[in-house]
Amino acid sequence: MVLVYCDESMDETCQRVCAVGGIVGTEEQWSALEAKWVERTGGIPFHANNCESDRGDYQHNAHQANQDLYKDLTIMLADSTLQGYASSVDLVAQSNAFPSATTISRHTYYKVFIDVLEAMTFFAEKIDDMAELTFDNRVQTNHNAALIYANLREFHPSWKQRLASKISFESSEDNPRIQVADLFAREAMKALDNVVGPTKRPIRKSWEALRDTKRFVVYSWGEDYFKDLVTDLKGLEERWGIRPFEYRQWLTDNNREDNMTAYFEYVGLVLEKRSK
Repeated sequence: MVLVYCDESMDETCQRVCAVGGIVGTEEQWSALEAKWVERTGGIPFHANNCESDRGDYQHNAHQANQDLYKDLTIMLADSTLQGYASSVDLVAQSNAFPSATTISRHTYYKVFIDVLEAMTFFAEKIDDMAELTFDNRVQTNHNAALIYANLREFHPSWKQRLASKISFESSEDNPRIQVADLFAREAMKALDNVVGPTKRPIRKSWEALRDTKRFVVYSWGEDYFKDLVTDLKGLEERWGIRPFEYRQWLTDNNREDNMTAYFEYVGLVLEKRSK
């Protein structure tokens, strides 16, 4: 069993970039890093955004001390034998492609969430093992994320063979391994935000340190992807068998409100029918 710890990150406005990152390794690999991590942080739960911004537990520290902590933890992760995959979305490009589709923006987190699930499934398959995933506790998405996980695992035989029966959610306050994923997710978010955001910046040295190990990968979805998606949207609906008018009828027939949980339950039913 390999262990995957994941977290999400967004820009300060929550309007430009959404990213989810997952880091994978064996218990031995995680334990080796965790001991060093807790010692360097002094047992204070690490939050990448707060550390870089001199907020929260870091607000009374000297700015350079916070920068040194972030740097040391990044080097520590780069020097480990863990591996990571992250997916990030250009939210501005998405909004430009679907200016009137509010449901698209509501689905963004789940899109990058699924990307990480898929990447870890491939990783587990490559090493002929099974992956157990633990995400940061995010109350607003936990239920739907678990629903998606169960549906994908149930209706994709290859996923069922490689993903543990359940997904877990834990607070980063209590789990240093999710703190590690938090740093990686922030690097994935900043890597894209520095390209598409209002201020263009060079590649961060922290991301360079991780990227240059060849063990950490960030895949970004931007303008070209969303243009192609708009062009192929009808074909995508046909291939998946998920048609908006049928979804609306299902809501009416079952006296349900249009929300994320209802949508993912409907998708699960469609996948179940397809599998028979």
